Amino acid sequence: MTDRSSPPAAPIPATPIPVELDHVEFHVADVTAETTRLTAEYGFELLVPPTERGGPAERCLSALVGQAGIRLLVTQPLAAGHPATDYLERHGDGVAALGLRVPDAAGAFRTLTDRGAAALRPPQAEDGCVTAVVDAFGDVVHTLIERGPGVCAGRIPGLPDPAPLTGAGEVGLRSVDHFAVLVPFGELRSTERRYREVFGFRTIFEERVEVGALGMDSAVVQSADHSVTLTLIEPLGADAGGQIASFLAGHGGAGVQHVAFAAGDAVHSVSTMAERGVPFLHTPQTYYDALPGRLTPLRHSTDRLRELSLLVDQDHDGQLFQIFTRSRHPRNTFFFEVIERIRARNFGSNNIRALYEAVELQRNASEVAG
Repeated sequence: MTDRSSPPAAPIPATPIPVELDHVEFHVADVTAETTRLTAEYGFELLVPPTERGGPAERCLSALVGQAGIRLLVTQPLAAGHPATDYLERHGDGVAALGLRVPDAAGAFRTLTDRGAAALRPPQAEDGCVTAVVDAFGDVVHTLIERGPGVCAGRIPGLPDPAPLTGAGEVGLRSVDHFAVLVPFGELRSTERRYREVFGFRTIFEERVEVGALGMDSAVVQSADHSVTLTLIEPLGADAGGQIASFLAGHGGAGVQHVAFAAGDAVHSVSTMAERGVPFLHTPQTYYDALPGRLTPLRHSTDRLRELSLLVDQDHDGQLFQIFTRSRHPRNTFFFEVIERIRARNFGSNNIRALYEAVELQRNASEVAG
């Protein structure tokens, strides 16, 4: 196995568009079931209950949930003309839009489309807000949203004002750390270049990882305010197997494989979520047996990490703790990640090697025992 990471030598990006991550929109087949899961298991608060919005051709049910700095908009189509109808047929439940808060939606739309973004919906005013839509990657879009003076913070056009957060029941998830975006072989660099040249994002990390015949190429692009981070990933070849190829086949093309939530205390968040019924991926015990040879955790005991199957990685700046939920998606594609950073800037790529070696040790031990 080889892995190579380096600071990017990317050209200076275009002038950044002033954007902040506002919300993440999911298209789902059952909005009530999804909001119930997010509130009961992940500790989100229901800020706007399922509410019908849209005209006859694009009727839908939408609900808004939140926790600390995270807002998730969950939408179920009620009419064939709503974009969620086609999205669900092609991909099943998943991330369909990244809402970007901008000071001037019409100006941002004009700049982005002049730079090459596809104009999917021109600026329109509703409920004191101006929104517009441009393309992102695959069938995912960016919704630009500008809220006028006096408009309630977090207001989504067509929905009532969201209830204020109480903080009751939350599990310690603070913000969206990053989105893992998987693209077909050959599309990584063009997608990365598009975010630099159209949106003014910067490339902050690049890496190629090989595990035998499997692996990935990746580049991480980030908005100027650091609130939008996209980890762009492609397989090593057009015929490569592995989880990336499985996602692209099951999802039906490029899309968000997982959303990573930043936690202040991963042990607290993960243990609480597990008690609430969130299923997490299991880590082989040999991973923790080999951990002393890799690093010494700055926080949390190895026994506690082992108990919860939490992974730990480090770079020159610090450490991170991470874990992935088990996918409940009918196509076994989308899932969530929980990540705690202690100054670390990487995305846990060393864990790919460590997990691979742990699985091999466990397999060899089983063969000897057998």
